[in-house]
Amino acid sequence: MPRLVLRLQALPVGSIAEDGSTRHVVDLAPSQRSAPTPTASVLASWSGVVAASHDACLLLDCHGRVVALSPRAGRVLGCGTDGVPGRPLLTLIDLVDFHTGESSPDYAERVAPLAVLQEGIGLVRSLLRVRLPDGSVRTVDAASGPLHDADVGLVGSVTLLAPLGG
Repeated sequence: MPRLVLRLQALPVGSIAEDGSTRHVVDLAPSQRSAPTPTASVLASWSGVVAASHDACLLLDCHGRVVALSPRAGRVLGCGTDGVPGRPLLTLIDLVDFHTGESSPDYAERVAPLAVLQEGIGLVRSLLRVRLPDGSVRTVDAASGPLHDADVGLVGSVTLLAPLGG
């Protein structure tokens, strides 16, 4: 098990308190390594979880590109898992308008996986209709939440999917 080592360093001249005592700072980070980029570590952490999940789930970056999806999500959405990472979600699935039955509805950017990618939006739940490769249409319940880095910057979204009926 790693040990926590504290190093005390005196502050430069001019950092002496008014009463004449010297102040010290504690450096808890090893000096030989730098902190990882928060954005990359958040998406990387979730990527492994999502890709290995038994449940149907999907991870998007802040630009709406798929970072990872579980095999079950690939089956639910009809896009599989091969060649999916890095592609925009709306180029992978055939989203169908509930009223007209046409592809690419005007509200596509406001469905659960993508809606939470706007600043200030919290959890979003919506129904999606997707056309599968065999031409059938499936309704999917999607619940999404935003992902933030350590500085509370939006880095992506994670979505749980559940097909409705059969």
